[in-house]
Amino acid sequence: MFAAAGAVAALLLSGACSGAKPKAAAADSGKVVTTPVVLIKKYDAASGALEYQGTKKVQEPDEAIEPSGPVQTATVAKDATVLGAVNICSGEDATVDDKTGVGVKPCTLRQLEAAVKDGAQVDAYLTMKGRTVTKVAEVYHP
Repeated sequence: MFAAAGAVAALLLSGACSGAKPKAAAADSGKVVTTPVVLIKKYDAASGALEYQGTKKVQEPDEAIEPSGPVQTATVAKDATVLGAVNICSGEDATVDDKTGVGVKPCTLRQLEAAVKDGAQVDAYLTMKGRTVTKVAEVYHP
């Protein structure tokens, strides 16, 4: 019982020391959540480590999406669903839901890794259970 309490206290303390926002606690609780649009910065398929950063919309030019906040890390489940819009695996033709602009073409984790090589970034929604990504859905915007 004391070990579990100590682990919870360490987890809470590590979040407080890292500057984590209170919203992050929902992700740590094991609930399934979908993030707002994030920029996927790096993914290593061998280790499953994903680096991403929050975003903000900028009115000019053309409501661009820009990075905002600290770079965060998560683990991607080996059986995670990856849906591409253009950059992950769709090529030149966008494969998106016309109403949402979210990718619909099934892609692999290796294709995700290739899409963010050499500093390239992908805009996406992440569906997470705890700190594990279960779905990556690329967001298309012209």
